[in-house]
Amino acid sequence: MHELRMSGQSIKRIEQLFNNLDTISSENKKIDLYNQLSAEYIKRNTDTFFIFYSKAVNLSKKTDYQKGLAEAYNNRADLCFYLDSFQLALIFNDLSNSIYSSLNDTLKLAQLCFSRGKIYYYMANYDSSFSYYKKSYDLAKAIRDTAQMAIYLKQVGKMNWIKGELTEALKNYEQSLEYANKTNNVRLKCLLYNNIGTIFYAVGDYEEALKYYYIALPLRDTIKDYKGKSVTLNNIGMVFSEWGKHDEAYKYYSHAASLSDSLDYYYGEAYSYYNLGNHLLNYNIMDSAILYFKKALITYKKDNNNVIGRYICYSKLGKIFQKLNEVDSAFWYFKTSLMVAERIKIYNYKASAYSNIANLFLMQNNIDSALKYAFMANNYLSKTSGFKKMKQINYQLLSDIYNKKKNYKKALEYSLLSGSYKDSIFNEESTKQITRMEVLYRIEQKENENKYLKREQERQKAKLAADRLTIRLQNYLFAVVSLLLLTLIGFTIVFYREKQKLKEANNTKNKLFSIISHDLRGPMGNFKGLIDLLLLDFANNDREKMNSLLKMMQKTAGLNYDLLENLLSWSRTESGRLNFQAEKIKPYFLVEAIFEHYDYSAATKSITLINNIDEDLCIYADEYMINTILRNLISNAIKFTGTNGKIIVKSKSINKFVEISVEDSGTGMPSEIVEKIFSKDKFVTTRGTAKEKGTGLGLKLCKDFVDKHNGKIYIDSQINKGTKISFTISKCDNI
Repeated sequence: MHELRMSGQSIKRIEQLFNNLDTISSENKKIDLYNQLSAEYIKRNTDTFFIFYSKAVNLSKKTDYQKGLAEAYNNRADLCFYLDSFQLALIFNDLSNSIYSSLNDTLKLAQLCFSRGKIYYYMANYDSSFSYYKKSYDLAKAIRDTAQMAIYLKQVGKMNWIKGELTEALKNYEQSLEYANKTNNVRLKCLLYNNIGTIFYAVGDYEEALKYYYIALPLRDTIKDYKGKSVTLNNIGMVFSEWGKHDEAYKYYSHAASLSDSLDYYYGEAYSYYNLGNHLLNYNIMDSAILYFKKALITYKKDNNNVIGRYICYSKLGKIFQKLNEVDSAFWYFKTSLMVAERIKIYNYKASAYSNIANLFLMQNNIDSALKYAFMANNYLSKTSGFKKMKQINYQLLSDIYNKKKNYKKALEYSLLSGSYKDSIFNEESTKQITRMEVLYRIEQKENENKYLKREQERQKAKLAADRLTIRLQNYLFAVVSLLLLTLIGFTIVFYREKQKLKEANNTKNKLFSIISHDLRGPMGNFKGLIDLLLLDFANNDREKMNSLLKMMQKTAGLNYDLLENLLSWSRTESGRLNFQAEKIKPYFLVEAIFEHYDYSAATKSITLINNIDEDLCIYADEYMINTILRNLISNAIKFTGTNGKIIVKSKSINKFVEISVEDSGTGMPSEIVEKIFSKDKFVTTRGTAKEKGTGLGLKLCKDFVDKHNGKIYIDSQINKGTKISFTISKCDNI
């Protein structure tokens, strides 16, 4: 069950809706209130959501109130989106759309298109996302809804930006800004000023970029948008860095980092760490720079949606290790950045990744490979407008490569192209313009800053006086505290040990509740949604859809069953209630039974399951535990293996032991994930090739159960080449 703490304002709004519900006799208005209440509970309590959702659907069908039914389906789509059930979200979005189409409600159709664009965006289907965002804007324009036009056009601009169409993105943002000014949407104006500035930064026009950042900064303060302010502060710091004003840049980065940390704002923290890493890199403080970039990477990973941030960190770390002449590390980071770029499907990121790899090959005198990758980078850059700096760097790289090949004509040609771009980026007026913009901003903010400084000086004086008094008191009390401290140390050690035990038990309980409330609730919600759709199609006698839904229900039920099995095993293990009972077992037949259980899941992805274990092989083990180990390893292999893949279970004898391995041809795992999988206090979860979700319990159970057999478990995994997980177990005489 998803449940969030409600603000006082939210509670009042919900209480008012309940009060209205008691006083209204009209059934249609009652349905509207049910829908409003279910919308309030989407992110707060899914059980309560379904209560009001069901009432709205049932009463709407009873009274044939089509608008009420359409809005209920729309709310259900929003819930599915919140639970990451994107396919179900699209289904309910379709149901709502078909009803609103029959009602000719253009405003709602525009909102549904916008929601659909957002769903496709989170599915990384950027072409479909762009199409629906554009359609939502066209519908809003048809009814002249300026407020919605501003919001929808801003998203169209974002998609053009992702596609590398910077000129179109800039036009979209500027037009959206006109609409936002008409409706005085200050929050949207902040975003647009910041984004316009970032486009100018991307094309190397730092003066224009800074102008828009300085407009956005004070607006952020007026609406207390401190998260947005941290982003803008970072952006301003980046402009200073481009002009070589590193001290000024450091002030902005530090301010942004401090602000983000106080807000627990992961993106802002990561962005600041990245920029501080860049700052240290400018002073050649390599170790500290690497540390900050890795901190940025870790923090970006906490924000699952921020793939671009991870790409940038991988790329930067690759460049640092290249500079340190650690070629293997540099190549790994560049290849990883290319994999991320392929995932987000943005041309300029792909181009940058290829250019980095080309530069590394050039450093190793692998000229042909360097030329190949440089031209691949050039190919992607040619598909975009803007990105002057990237084009300038890549042209210079091509010039250097041809110079190595002693093709001086080509080398000169690309050198001239690089020079022309460089001249357009850097000019003699840069320092004058930065100074002018600083003055303009400071004059604009002078009155507010003076008031703030006066208050700050008074606060600092009061704090200084209090600090002095505190120091005197500390000196007087130091002797007494020292004596008490010696006495307390003994008690503290005992208390700390007991506290650690309680903390471990509490962490176990919290993780169990988290899994039940999110990882189990989501699939059960999906299952309920599928039942609703099945009943709907049953009434329509649509056998084709019914058959498809039944297959989806079968798959969902299997996932739910596996999750419950793991939860039960894990809770019994953690509480010490799982007894070890060893006996003679033939693992071949266990694997055959598990293959039969997962036959449908493998068939949907056209995965071949191969059992190469000797039928006569005998092991001495607890059957329940070995079955759990094999079931989880095979389930994981299916989850992370793509279409037309292969999974092989095999064994080999090692003295008195047998090594059983499950090998797949799937996506593989990076080394940092492999290192964390068996960690006692961390639950590592990733999505499978078909967006399957996990809890991180399965492999932990495998480790615990192998340990109980005095065996060993180990992982051999390579990105895009597959994973092999093996464990050892005692063998016995044949049965």
